[in-house]
Amino acid sequence: MHSINRQIAVIKPKKPCIDWINSLPESDEPYDDESLQKDCTVFLLPHLDDDEESLKYIESIYSKIFKIELDSWYTDPAFWPKNRTFSLFMKWFEIEFHSEVLDTLEARIVKKEY
Repeated sequence: MHSINRQIAVIKPKKPCIDWINSLPESDEPYDDESLQKDCTVFLLPHLDDDEESLKYIESIYSKIFKIELDSWYTDPAFWPKNRTFSLFMKWFEIEFHSEVLDTLEARIVKKEY
């Protein structure tokens, strides 16, 4: 097992995001906080000193993360919020940072463009 020079950010939807998901045209049954906060998107970040630095890094890439999160629920940008600021991002998502990442495999990590 090897430690890698990364940390993770878990992006969890908050109520405004969940309300948006439930308002989508093809949303059949309402989702709740608990069901949507179990299997969340995880991003690898550079290993930073503290949560404050990590949050600054997220602020520099939040637009891409926001688009990925919205696109995972509805691919038509016409239904996405128009003014996607960092402030809105923070209202829509909780961010959980974890500083220790261990790779349990010997195989190379394969990257694919998203």
